[in-house]
Amino acid sequence: MKKYTGIASFGLGLFLVAALVLGCKKPEVTDGAEFLPEEDFLSAFQTDTFQIEVETTVEDDVNTDELSLAVVGYQSDPMLGETVCKAYTQFRLSALTPEFPDQMEIDSVVMSLAFNASYYGTPMRQRFAVHPLSEDLIKDSTYAANQQVGVFPTDLVKDGAEWVSIDTKNPAIVGGDTTVPQLRIPLDIELGQYIAHPADPSVLDSQAAFLSYFKGVCIESRGRYDAVMRYDLIDPTTKITIYYRDLSGATPDTLLFDLVVNTDCARYNYFEHRYQNTALANVKTTPVNGDEYYYVQSGGGVKAIIDLPTLMNLQAGNKVINKAELIIPVEYDAAFKAFDVLYLRYENDEGELKILPDEVSQSIGGTYNSSTRRYKFNITRYVQRLMTGDISPSSLHLIGGTSGVSVKRVVAHGPHFNPANPSENTRLIVTFAE
Repeated sequence: MKKYTGIASFGLGLFLVAALVLGCKKPEVTDGAEFLPEEDFLSAFQTDTFQIEVETTVEDDVNTDELSLAVVGYQSDPMLGETVCKAYTQFRLSALTPEFPDQMEIDSVVMSLAFNASYYGTPMRQRFAVHPLSEDLIKDSTYAANQQVGVFPTDLVKDGAEWVSIDTKNPAIVGGDTTVPQLRIPLDIELGQYIAHPADPSVLDSQAAFLSYFKGVCIESRGRYDAVMRYDLIDPTTKITIYYRDLSGATPDTLLFDLVVNTDCARYNYFEHRYQNTALANVKTTPVNGDEYYYVQSGGGVKAIIDLPTLMNLQAGNKVINKAELIIPVEYDAAFKAFDVLYLRYENDEGELKILPDEVSQSIGGTYNSSTRRYKFNITRYVQRLMTGDISPSSLHLIGGTSGVSVKRVVAHGPHFNPANPSENTRLIVTFAE
């Protein structure tokens, strides 16, 4: 990469020398200068020879609590290894102080989880486990994607009913009624007894007491089954239902009682990323060089750190930044979903991550173009404020959107991916006037 050292603005001879040495040129429409008024276009210069340094590192600051979607399953990725997703959630009483009959027989207990339209992989059959929590979930606490809460070893799934078919398209028939597509996991009837007849009946008199008694569950899909499903926790069909019969009368009545999930419930998603036997095998301890490839992954996986060490050379000559675009080409693989949007953050003087001024003005872009297979960021305001000293030079952090409720990923071309064809590499194109 050539190091930018400024450009003379007087004399044809000096301009030709600078253009040859620095890679500057008059902007072409295809270079992204179509935004310029004609008079600016004629007097502008453009360069894309900035040095770019990229590395992939762990994104360890993703919080996944208070989200409406639960993510459960397993995915194997030849580039980024294995991902295991679990969901932790509380359940609340649908009504306080329920009057369960002394003479009752529990027919079944079923956990139903409403499917979300999006999923990852090929859903078929999965083997589920549901563990009761041994540790309280706290509504006002923050839970990170890599955080686990204590569980009891007991599996609440009914013996022999661990395997459940996945059908995201067809409505479910429950009690003769047609309802939304949902996963229905039979649970042990002992859970029904535990809820209906606690040793201390007062635990059913308040939600706080009940949540201390039955703290919630961890839902997981065991084994190597390449599908990660999303479930709508706030949907009214997501619940645990106890089906029972009142035996106190001459004719037993068939009744039910629900434990529900709502916005008052603490809940979060857990992601475990396994990078063994991949290019990221040591990423949890050492950042991985991104000259050829770098990566962004959801669920507290990995992010990219981008440095532009020669960008500040533009300060020479009091240049006006007309346009600055960061272009990120990526690999395409139909088996794995790319992020619809990527985000850039810069570090302020205190080391905090801040949004770029271009995002504040809603001009930054960052959406995935499936035709060109690249992301394009307009970072003009950010670069101009670097030039004026309003923002201090620092690393840019490239992260994914919907990170807490997806298993999306991006395999990006580094700045040296293809030396023979720079258009296939990550590059920064700056158009400026003097």
